Amino acid sequence: MPTAGRLAGAVFLALYGWYIAGIAIPYFPEENAPGYLIPLCAALGVFFGWRMLGRHAGLGYQAAIGQGLTVALVFGFSVLFVLGFLQMINKAMRNHYDGPMEALLGSFNEAGEIALYFVNINMIASILIGGVLCAWGTEYFAKRYP
Repeated sequence: MPTAGRLAGAVFLALYGWYIAGIAIPYFPEENAPGYLIPLCAALGVFFGWRMLGRHAGLGYQAAIGQGLTVALVFGFSVLFVLGFLQMINKAMRNHYDGPMEALLGSFNEAGEIALYFVNINMIASILIGGVLCAWGTEYFAKRYP
């Protein structure tokens, strides 16, 4: 059922995904980020904002802190997994893997290698603090417009 909390969560996390993708570009090697990074992060933000953050809106601001941290971590791992999976598909098309199981494991290896680019306190703090701010904004709209 559409509510103001779900809509606010989707909008806030879409903007959050756009921001995170924008600040993540310099961390890629030679600033060679994939061209689909910003739309991917915005789309995942809409999905997680509607399904996770908006669903639990209205429980209070303290609960929103936990929800914001949870959504931020799920968002971050999902982006890493999708980027790793797409990198694995590119390598698989060039016959880099011997079989499907090696390719599947390769997607997790690729996600791990991509994650190492972002081990920086500024990036991690932006992800966590941004998730909490999005949750507080969603909570505000869920309480104000039930």
